[in-house]
Amino acid sequence: MEFILGIVIIVVLCIILGVRADFMIIGALGILGLIVLATALFFIIFMGILLFSKKKEAVFGGVEKKDDRKFKTAVYIIEGKEYQCFFPAEPEFVYKKDKTYRVMLNRRLGRVFDGFAITTCICGFLFSIAAITGAVMLVLWII
Repeated sequence: MEFILGIVIIVVLCIILGVRADFMIIGALGILGLIVLATALFFIIFMGILLFSKKKEAVFGGVEKKDDRKFKTAVYIIEGKEYQCFFPAEPEFVYKKDKTYRVMLNRRLGRVFDGFAITTCICGFLFSIAAITGAVMLVLWII
């Protein structure tokens, strides 16, 4: 809600200051492009982390909120040690307590990718690359 209110205030100020509509549209497209680029960078980084992770068998230990994080994450137990998932947990009913899962463990960061996180990384990576490609093609078409 605050985001929409901020946009409305910026647009009203631009209109009061006499900024032309085409400049506002170009500015909005530029901001949208930066958001798409930041999202792509996020997924590219996580795909790199995923590629350097090792496949391990893990037992699902529950869904917990730890380390001052704002969201709950799935916890997996590998060789007696607990590891949190990189991404927020799905609804708790999709997990089965004490079931063995295949996860990708990144020991350096001390976190795992479960099946949901792997799917999120791959889909986010593909969609963000497609969005960047589309944006570049649109810019080249306009020029």
